[in-house]
Amino acid sequence: SMRDDARARPRLEKHETHRRSLRTYLASVVRHVACGIWLTCMSLCVGAYSALHKRWPERFELRELARRRRVPWVYEYGLRREVLRTRVNAVRASSEKAQKEHLFVCIHGLAGTPDDLCAMEQRLVRDPRAAVYRVTCNAPFKSFDGVEAGATRIVDELKRVVVKFPGLKRLTVYGNSLGGIYARYAVALMYAEDGNVGTMLGLKPCTFLTTATPHLGVGPYGYFAVVPALARATWSKNLGGSIMELTLSDGHRRKSGQPLLVDMADPEVTEPLNFIGALGAFERRCAFANATNDFLVSYETASISPEYLDPALEHKWRTLESSRVVEEYEHDPDAEDAPLKQPSRDSSKIAFQRRMARGLKTLRWKHVNVAFPGFAPLAHNKICALQRTETMEKLFKEGEWCVDL
Repeated sequence: SMRDDARARPRLEKHETHRRSLRTYLASVVRHVACGIWLTCMSLCVGAYSALHKRWPERFELRELARRRRVPWVYEYGLRREVLRTRVNAVRASSEKAQKEHLFVCIHGLAGTPDDLCAMEQRLVRDPRAAVYRVTCNAPFKSFDGVEAGATRIVDELKRVVVKFPGLKRLTVYGNSLGGIYARYAVALMYAEDGNVGTMLGLKPCTFLTTATPHLGVGPYGYFAVVPALARATWSKNLGGSIMELTLSDGHRRKSGQPLLVDMADPEVTEPLNFIGALGAFERRCAFANATNDFLVSYETASISPEYLDPALEHKWRTLESSRVVEEYEHDPDAEDAPLKQPSRDSSKIAFQRRMARGLKTLRWKHVNVAFPGFAPLAHNKICALQRTETMEKLFKEGEWCVDL
């Protein structure tokens, strides 16, 4: 009867809601366990490699010397993939002879290549006055030897670029993932070389942009939180200086006793480099973050928001029907804004992160947080539309709309 159906309907709806909640919970558990297992296996492989390196150091040293003698990344425009070279050349052709006034520097991340940021270059070279340069000096494995070493190489490379284009007047720096940390260190070096007077290599700083950059390091957030502490310690100590710095495990190696990223975010640190002063020299700063599905650089660290993200909000973003911008706002250091989130539990675990966020937010930032929904945590490479290989292009091409923003 109709009355019986009306009585049964709420029970059925409640039952269906419970089923959906259970499926969502189980899917989340599977995702976290899978990523945790992958990261743990990587840690064990790193530990095994380190043990072999200590057992037979002479063999590894000979291989390393042979690798370093090779000429790095000698491809046209830094592009190894022929399809990408064809695309870039087609866009460049219309503006190749124009006077270049604005240098756009694109810096890839850990174990990355110049190919990774080709989508951004295709967007930027539409302006005939733009000189777009993707750095090649850290590709692909030199990015493991520490932020300072990589940033120093970048500055040396950019000096040659500036000589090539004598009409340059303005500078924009874009860093993806670890490339954003490289960029922060490199601009501090250039700022210091120009005498801290507001220019960098004689150019006027315009825009500083990062995508999926771990400004607050990695470790307490996202999928890294489910990796056993011993495994995290193994790969942070054996994968090179860059990993130690990203995991804030390098304080014992520094004169200040503080991790590098902490010093880089401290407005009171002005010697030997004024990191915050260099960032402040730019007319604008913008940080793009993945709101969900980034298993390498979580929302909190990329968006410079140290409090843990509300799981219900993360689930809402992850289950959207399509990728989109979910948050866009400007942080004004002079305004007394109410906190966006409640203080997190386990506050001691994010003390460094809170301190870094306070330092970075003494400057004005524009924040754009994007969501690539779905089950697979592939957002880290979608946000830059990474197209290094044909397979990667199929997986990450979806992010081209984000690059066009």
